Amino acid sequence: MSVHVALVAVMAAIRTLTASSISLCSTMPDPNPAYYPGLLVDCRGLGLNHVPHGIPSDTTTLTLSRNNLTLLPGDAFTHLHELRELDLSRNQISRLLPYAFRGLGKLIRLDVGRNELPLSPQTYPVDLFKPLVSLNTLLLNLNSRSVSSSPDLAVKSRVVDTLQKGVLPSVLATPLHFVSEQRGRKSRVLGGRIPGLRGPLAADGPRSEPKASSTVMRSDQLEGAVGSSRDVELGYPDEALSHLPALQHLALDGLTNRTLGPGFRTLSQLTHLDMNGKTGYCKMFTFHIHTLAAVQHLTHLNMSDCDVKILTSDAFSSLQNLTSLDLSFNQALGFDLLGKAFRGLSHTKLTNLTIDAIVPFRTLGVIIDSQQLRYFRNLTHLERLQTRLNRIEAFEPGALCSGMPPNLKHVVANGNLFELAPYVNDLVCLESLAELDMSGLDAYWTPPLRPPDDDNNRHRNVCQREEVPAKRVTRRHSPSNSEDVCQGERFSVPPRLEVFRARDFGLQYNLEKVRIHASNSLRKVDLSENHFPRWQGPLCGFYYVEELLLMDTLAEDIDHRFFPGFPALRVLNISTNRLRDVFQRDEEGQVLSGMMNLAVLDLSWNNLGHLPNATLSRLESLKELYLHNNGMGSFVLQLSHMKKLQRLDVSMNQLHALPGHIRDHLDRVARTYNVTVDMTFNPIACICDNIDFLTWLRHTRVDFATGQGHYYCLQGDGSVVSVDNIIDVIERLERTCVSYVGVLIGASASCVIVVTLLVGALAYRFRWKLRYLYFASRLGLQRDKRHQEQDQQKFSYDAFVSFATEDQDFVMGELKSRLEDQQGLTLCIHTRDFTPGQYIASNIVDSVQRSRRTLVVVSRALLASDWCHYELQMALMDSLHTGRDVLLFLLYQHVPAHELSRDMLANLQATSYMEFPEEEDDGHVFWTRLARALKA
Repeated sequence: MSVHVALVAVMAAIRTLTASSISLCSTMPDPNPAYYPGLLVDCRGLGLNHVPHGIPSDTTTLTLSRNNLTLLPGDAFTHLHELRELDLSRNQISRLLPYAFRGLGKLIRLDVGRNELPLSPQTYPVDLFKPLVSLNTLLLNLNSRSVSSSPDLAVKSRVVDTLQKGVLPSVLATPLHFVSEQRGRKSRVLGGRIPGLRGPLAADGPRSEPKASSTVMRSDQLEGAVGSSRDVELGYPDEALSHLPALQHLALDGLTNRTLGPGFRTLSQLTHLDMNGKTGYCKMFTFHIHTLAAVQHLTHLNMSDCDVKILTSDAFSSLQNLTSLDLSFNQALGFDLLGKAFRGLSHTKLTNLTIDAIVPFRTLGVIIDSQQLRYFRNLTHLERLQTRLNRIEAFEPGALCSGMPPNLKHVVANGNLFELAPYVNDLVCLESLAELDMSGLDAYWTPPLRPPDDDNNRHRNVCQREEVPAKRVTRRHSPSNSEDVCQGERFSVPPRLEVFRARDFGLQYNLEKVRIHASNSLRKVDLSENHFPRWQGPLCGFYYVEELLLMDTLAEDIDHRFFPGFPALRVLNISTNRLRDVFQRDEEGQVLSGMMNLAVLDLSWNNLGHLPNATLSRLESLKELYLHNNGMGSFVLQLSHMKKLQRLDVSMNQLHALPGHIRDHLDRVARTYNVTVDMTFNPIACICDNIDFLTWLRHTRVDFATGQGHYYCLQGDGSVVSVDNIIDVIERLERTCVSYVGVLIGASASCVIVVTLLVGALAYRFRWKLRYLYFASRLGLQRDKRHQEQDQQKFSYDAFVSFATEDQDFVMGELKSRLEDQQGLTLCIHTRDFTPGQYIASNIVDSVQRSRRTLVVVSRALLASDWCHYELQMALMDSLHTGRDVLLFLLYQHVPAHELSRDMLANLQATSYMEFPEEEDDGHVFWTRLARALKA
């Protein structure tokens, strides 16, 4: 008691010295809307030795981390009744007074991690947390620097001695962390050697998985081997923590061979326990059924990097509510030890399991067998499995079909050493699998892999693939995807698999005649960073794939049959390849044909240089186009058909400007969408000759992010300089170039005047000769007309009928009957009178020339027909060439003027036309007038 009084006296003496320290802190409204209208007081990193006085009473968040606090007085926070979050981490606090948190009844989150507060009942007084009735999250990690004291080491030694004396007869007299279980196995994996990583790999040779410990004990066997908590200095402060009725999230250091005491049983709301060694200190060594028996309400448990060496088969049996478990980086576990612990996990509701790096880094390639998975299949609630960096090379044939949980949907297994072996055919047994990631790692050298030889695959799947229901959608028929042309390598995939990733998998072969079962659900395929030099196709079965990633595959050739195998593709990334020659040879845009739904295309980092205009001519639905880092000095691609283009990235090229037709198209699209263009890191020509582009860049609605820097200006002297804001540069250029433009306009006007005077003088000098030529030409034209009138009897048809296919019933019905049968006219109708075997264009010209008139049946369908437009133009040319009236328009349907094309509207305004009568009573008069007009 005297010590406590002395401490209070000392704090009172220095209060005056610390009163002004609050002025160093920053105060602002708390950004958390749930804490409105509270304040956030930030006192981080100010070198404070004591809690500052004068903190506003309406503070809701207080941060005191990264200071030099060593002691928390009993009255430091008594006036902060509205405080919700308190951060005391990264200080040097070594002692907490019993009433250090008095007055904080509304506190929700408390962080005292990374201090000098080791887990011990002596460090945390029994009544310390009693005022924190609303506390939801408590962080006590990174306080127990030595999670195992000397008595613990003695206990560990006794455990090893006990094990060596016969508690487990299968374990020899060897240090525990080197005990391994030798089991001979034969590998059926076809592959090569990986020096220094996988070790020697020989077909049919013995294989084993070195393990730091494969010892499995039941809890009743372990109780006699582990000393009690009274023999050690460290221990979980369960009595102090028992006064936190609302606690849900708790972060602790993991102590060696310690169990959570009975005080934890009162924490009925505790669902998340974090003891991982990445964000705290954790050296647990043993884990058995009693270790966490006091927290049976847990749903999330993180024990990664805790140096677990002994794991009993019933360790997790008491955690029946567990849904998420992380045991990563416990490299002593191995799959044999973990496989037996799955027995206890089968009693839980586990849906998410993470087991990264549970084997030593230098382990030889691991083969997972059915014995290791015999309890794993009982985890019926498991939906997500993450098993990265485990040196997995293959699975024993049949292991996937017999040992995997039935509801597993997501598997992340990247960073392993997978080989293409017969187990690939077993993947079809994972009927619920929706996502599979088997990518490699850049840190590993992966040998070239090819698909397994079906002739050597004696294993047969236990699953019947055709009986598995799969999501079906309507498939577009494509000749290139017919079964007749797809006779290459065939793979079976899980029926519900939507996402497949195999980046840096070591694949090395040409993509040709690959097919998968048609009844699949694949939506996304990522095969980047493999070696596919030639993409030949055809690829079959990829009817529903919407996203395809083939980045950095060293591709040099793409056949036009390749991409039609992906009719539903919306996102295509083929960046970082060697496709310059492919696209420069593609004059007609065939390589990227057949993808009518493509919305995102990335061709970056391909050194494309100059591209033909038609390269992207068939991508009408494109919304995003990425062409950065391609050494492009000009941009002449046709984009006018891309009505939805919203992002164009041409950064890091050699572009000085964008041509006018590109600018006009972007402006049109910007009226409907938010359009973004990235031209950063291009040498934009900041000279008067480029003022049109620069002015447009300044005033356009297209977003160029000009205020964010990374723009470069090419000066008139050839130098390139970086500019912070290119708009300022453009404004200066506009003022500088005004005088230059005036001089140019004046010079142009002077030239026009001089040319006009010169032409006038020449016309006056030769005025009589010009008159003679005019009248001579006129007389010649009149003589030609008389000859044409004399030759009218040579016409084979009275009229050539130009109509759309949709109006064929009207033409072949009423029009033919009225004009040919009743009026005696001879009509040329293309469906009846065109000469078979000739080109359509030749038939049209011949029919127009052999007909006295051309009758155009105007309707909405005709306006949309390219051939009808061609027939109209040929009739106009014949009229200009012969000088006679050829065209006659019949308005079969009423079409508003704003729907007519410019050419059609001009012809209707300059030429008489006839409207089809709506009343039947007017029909006789109409057809008589029409026949007379055609004969005239």
